[in-house]
Amino acid sequence: MTSGAGDGTRALVAGLDTAGVLPASYRPAFEAVDRADFIPARMWCGGNETTDADDLAVDRGTDPQGWTKAVYDPRMPIVTQFDDGAVTWPDVGYRPTSSASAPTVVAGMLRVLGPQPGDRLFEVGTGTGYNAALLAEIVGHNGAVTTVEIDQHVAAQARERLDVPTPANVTVLTGDGATVVPAAGSRWDRVIATVGVPLGRLPYAWVEHTRPGGVIVAPIFADFSAHPLVRLVVGEDGIARGHADADLTVGFMHLRDQRPGSAALHEVRWDDPDADVKHTTKDLWDPLHDPSWCWAAAVATPSCRWNSYPAGTRSPRRLILFADPISRSWASIHADEAGDDLTVRQAGPRRLADEVYAAITWYARRGAPPLETWLWEVGPSHQSVTLPGSRDVTG
Repeated sequence: MTSGAGDGTRALVAGLDTAGVLPASYRPAFEAVDRADFIPARMWCGGNETTDADDLAVDRGTDPQGWTKAVYDPRMPIVTQFDDGAVTWPDVGYRPTSSASAPTVVAGMLRVLGPQPGDRLFEVGTGTGYNAALLAEIVGHNGAVTTVEIDQHVAAQARERLDVPTPANVTVLTGDGATVVPAAGSRWDRVIATVGVPLGRLPYAWVEHTRPGGVIVAPIFADFSAHPLVRLVVGEDGIARGHADADLTVGFMHLRDQRPGSAALHEVRWDDPDADVKHTTKDLWDPLHDPSWCWAAAVATPSCRWNSYPAGTRSPRRLILFADPISRSWASIHADEAGDDLTVRQAGPRRLADEVYAAITWYARRGAPPLETWLWEVGPSHQSVTLPGSRDVTG
């Protein structure tokens, strides 16, 4: 499982130090575990959603320098599977379904989780096994790591990597992370999910099987927005409460049985002459690119997706699109050629732009408290997010 610090690992750790994301207490674990031991010889990397750049297929056999550079880049996520394995290398699929997170994200999530020697940890989403190996180093032989992966092939590969040499404190399971329970008479000290969990649907079993005072860390997503990393502490009353981390926003694949449907935003005819049209001077561009404001819209607009397009891409002026695949409603907000006027077009049974404007207005009137001040609660029959001084905004 451990290889010691070679040149690549030392460079990776130095990069994490430079980025300021590696807690000193976890440095020995990153020095002991070689990321290269957990990355397949053929993988994909370099994709960028912001620039629409596709992932590139990299083969260690034909491009050892490129492969090594990617593996030890502290900011490089690596895709190891597309479309649940239906797409084979070197083809690039539609949906990444297994990956190795960027080491900066891995280190940041460990900071939020706070594992300690002797802890009993539960990880949901084994992936390559790299994070489980780090956790095993941190908790030591007096602790234990149980990690679960729903994909049998991915789990088998991770198990093989983690078994060299055989660590006594790591167990790799294949199955649904929502149904795994600890050994009889015990509870987890900490739970970490490396998969996205839908807003309001965090499995209560994770809370039920974590001791009071134990910590659960999970990326939460809504149809409208990406994932804040939420840290929950389990109370004596069986309710987990906590806040989003102020410094780390992550994007993860979703729990397989909770993946959201897709909205074909690229198919929306944003200037459809049959759409209802109105005009406004209220610009949503900046609010929707701020995580707190975006999440205010997210909790108020279930099943709505959105994207933004700078001027000169889909239209001469910048453009915002909304779509709901369930009701087949859509809306567009397009900057006019001159002045501050914006044209709003909407079609379908929902008025998606109106819903988003209403949510933004509601949030502004409450003082726009930052996302990290919102209170997240997970109980046996109710899950909620509450703004400071407000009642539940979702449940």
